[in-house]
Amino acid sequence: MSAAGAQAAIAEFDAIVRGSSTVERHEVFARCRTDAPLFFSDALESWVLSRYADVRAVLEDETRFRSLVDEPGASLQRTFLQMTGREHNKKAGTVARRIRAPRAFTEGLEEAIRCICRRQAEHLRMGEPVDVKRDYAMWIPLLVITELTNVQEAGRFRDWYQRIASGGVASVANPAARSSGLEAVDEVREFLKPIIAERRGSGATDLVSVLGASSYDGQLLSEEEIVSTITFLLTAGVETTERALASLMRHLVLHPDDWSMLAAAHEDRSFVTSLSAETVRYFPPVQALTRRSTQPVAFHGSEIPEGDRVVVLLASANRDEDEFADPQRFDPGRFGDHGDQQFQTSSRIMPFGAGRHHCTGSRLAASEMANALTEFCRRVARIEPFGEPPPNEGFMLRSPREVPMILHAA
Repeated sequence: MSAAGAQAAIAEFDAIVRGSSTVERHEVFARCRTDAPLFFSDALESWVLSRYADVRAVLEDETRFRSLVDEPGASLQRTFLQMTGREHNKKAGTVARRIRAPRAFTEGLEEAIRCICRRQAEHLRMGEPVDVKRDYAMWIPLLVITELTNVQEAGRFRDWYQRIASGGVASVANPAARSSGLEAVDEVREFLKPIIAERRGSGATDLVSVLGASSYDGQLLSEEEIVSTITFLLTAGVETTERALASLMRHLVLHPDDWSMLAAAHEDRSFVTSLSAETVRYFPPVQALTRRSTQPVAFHGSEIPEGDRVVVLLASANRDEDEFADPQRFDPGRFGDHGDQQFQTSSRIMPFGAGRHHCTGSRLAASEMANALTEFCRRVARIEPFGEPPPNEGFMLRSPREVPMILHAA
């Protein structure tokens, strides 16, 4: 390690956080892994870890590192992220049975997702400019959430989830967004209150009704717990798939060989799942997660004091040379027949976190992405850029703001 190299890498990192750097972020992350594997970022007011092993160690250690509460970088409400032990297992398990368990997919969830993707693909306009992010990628996870909850207000949810996502985990780099996010949570709460009251005890199978009938330690889940769960699913569920698909579509329109590979193999679920896994490795929608230390913890000869904030760089860990071969290359077939494993708790990649708090909706995201790509290719034979595609942007949450292209029918 070089002291001068570490200092330069840290300065470039803080410039990236502040949005003023012209240096490619993954070059800086690579230098951080080499010269500054642990450092304090003035821009984030946090310690930062960038190596794969360190990121995983923090995320798997619930004793020494806890999720944030009531501050920039924290969820806007108490969610599964702040729960531990039996409470986490019980409450997260209620949702997991609906969106992660294999049985849920065989009993209709997979077919519902496929139908949503097919309908949205059929609506795509051919031969004229289309924003594939706005007109396709965004609607798929949004409509899946409305299907699961049986709350058919996708248009209103769209605005709410964008404000809540910006005010939650992403607010560690933009604290001003938190107030707008909190206002959106209040709006969602007022919207859902009568729906929750109506469905309690209804015996219906939608997620709102199931949560309304669920209990913990003999007490029904409170209205606030149900609202926070639906809000969490709305933001985490939509944000991940929309951003991942948008980043991939931008990549495909700029790399015709990869598009041709997908177009030829879009009916091969194994290939499409491997491509999806490589997408969230290479373009993780959530670039970093934040924790707070509960005791002094040493990394690389330095100590993180008790009570300090710690940011772990998922985007850096997913391109760590010590974990992945040729990590700076986008390889659609990287995971071969094991792409589905990358959306499970046993995954090597970390776009969905790690440990007990590995994202409950990761399997849902895998199905959404695979079906979205297959149905898109059934509808579209050729794509071409419309102008210069905007770059990926954002520090904590990252994707292009739009993906304009012209589609040609199959």
